[in-house]
Amino acid sequence: MTARVGYHLGLTSQGREVEQATLPLRGHLPDWLQGVLLRNGPGLFEVGGYRCRHWFDGLAMLQAFILRDGRVGFRNRHLITRTLEQARRSGRIEGSGFATDTNRSLLKRLRGMMRPNLTDNANVSIAHLAGQTVCLTETPLPVAFDADTLETRGILPFEDNTTLHMSTAHPVADHHGGDLYGFGIQFALTSHYLLYRIPAGSRQRRIIAHLPVKTPSYMHSFAVTEHHVILSEFPLVIRPVDMQITGRPFIENFRWEPDRGTRFQVFDKHRGTHLGTCVGEPCFAFHHINAFEDQAGRLQVDLAAYPDDDVIRRLYLEPLRQGWQEPACGEAWRFTLDLRDGSATRTRLAERGLELPRIHGDRCSGRDYRHVYGTGNHVPGALTDELVKLDVRQGTHLTWSEADYYPGEPVFVPRPGADDEDDGVLLSVILEAAAGTSSLLILDARTLEEQARATLPFHLPFGFHGEFLPDQG
Repeated sequence: MTARVGYHLGLTSQGREVEQATLPLRGHLPDWLQGVLLRNGPGLFEVGGYRCRHWFDGLAMLQAFILRDGRVGFRNRHLITRTLEQARRSGRIEGSGFATDTNRSLLKRLRGMMRPNLTDNANVSIAHLAGQTVCLTETPLPVAFDADTLETRGILPFEDNTTLHMSTAHPVADHHGGDLYGFGIQFALTSHYLLYRIPAGSRQRRIIAHLPVKTPSYMHSFAVTEHHVILSEFPLVIRPVDMQITGRPFIENFRWEPDRGTRFQVFDKHRGTHLGTCVGEPCFAFHHINAFEDQAGRLQVDLAAYPDDDVIRRLYLEPLRQGWQEPACGEAWRFTLDLRDGSATRTRLAERGLELPRIHGDRCSGRDYRHVYGTGNHVPGALTDELVKLDVRQGTHLTWSEADYYPGEPVFVPRPGADDEDDGVLLSVILEAAAGTSSLLILDARTLEEQARATLPFHLPFGFHGEFLPDQG
């Protein structure tokens, strides 16, 4: 079977919005698994005359799998944003996407230097902000929605005067009190990285540190430990003025400069002090796996890493739909940062690679840990064809795969009261290409053995990230 009649279905639009109280279920759900899996990702790749060039520019769609009383229900809704409404109305968009040309004139681009037209197509992740559930992307425009109905509520503006042009789609929750940590970039002749903290229940970003930079790096995520915040500056950098004068889409203005190495900017989490820069081998990553402080006082930063930025170019839709000839996942790399000498030493954690990494976040985020789960790839021509569990201490792995099935991000849900780090289940939305359908797969997180599968009568486009909201009580 060729790739074109395989995973490419997950890169096609799903215009339907449905509600189904009960899906056909094979197997049995654990009695304790009660709640909702929320998923975010592209749902539409063309609207009217608008066509996405890159996977990351697909227009956002929310999915909810409702797991209660041994049954699984489903609903989905497109996120109603200015970007979607504009595409429906005029067949084009004005806000800057990731890699899709907005066809803005030079005059409009120059005006954008003063008043940037940021996209609200929040198609990446899901977070909780000031008591509301929001969708996020790499602009500072969180879009709130009703977690029960999936109805869009609109942009949830921050209550501060901070101007950011780019913001992480992966804020990190603090173990103590529920504060959110994030970072953003102010683009200018001299740009700035800004680190901020959002107190629990607040919409105010309190700036804890800023760092001037001439050529900012593209950073999708970052790392937070008990006492430190780390920005991983990959050598994919931009001259901000290029965004306004070249007319190219956002990401195509970045340049790969491997001689810079990967620069880890380390900050004191509480005082905001810039503690130093550690420099390691050049690499690129979308996602940090985890980070923590070891007993020797060094920082361990784990990434799903690639040797360069070529993965971005391989995710343009036209070539991606034709077939994937390279590994579609990063390698699990650990950089050991020593602030005393500024070194960042790389080791490989396991032979198997992964992408879309997830850990037992409530227990292990920012702390020493053992297990990480993700999507993997072992057959040439497939985007993602397995789920992977890595033991980062032993360097071993387990996998789940079935022929012609293509899984998405595995969300770990711990069993209530569990002692072991991997005592729980994994929830992954999988595409069955031959049948043209998608299913919710439930695996035992310890063994990766299937426990249950709930199947939809149609396909879902591949999503990016999700969160499980357990029922209260």
